[in-house]
Amino acid sequence: MVIIMVTKEFEKKKSKLFKHLKNSSELTEELADEIIDVYGSRGERAIKVIKNNGVRKEEDRWFVQGREDEYEIVQNHCSCYDYVLNIVTGKAGVNMCYHALAKTIRQLLNAD
Repeated sequence: MVIIMVTKEFEKKKSKLFKHLKNSSELTEELADEIIDVYGSRGERAIKVIKNNGVRKEEDRWFVQGREDEYEIVQNHCSCYDYVLNIVTGKAGVNMCYHALAKTIRQLLNAD
């Protein structure tokens, strides 16, 4: 079992952000600011990957281009070092690496 340790404040902000993403069809500047407010530098990197067309869906599988490798994202799980070392252990204070976040943003915006 994976236990991700995040604060109640983070969960509240994340829920609000995800509702805004679901109600939008594009990544606006306001949404980008909200993503960065909730996810910090991981949000910045997720936005950059999306803008560079680094998120793709093949049938039911999602792939996100990282700096050096491409990662398959299964639900919100990733095999990148950040996910394994910081997200799973709760050190990051957020629930996703930027690869999984980029996939989630695209999915919520119905941009797949």
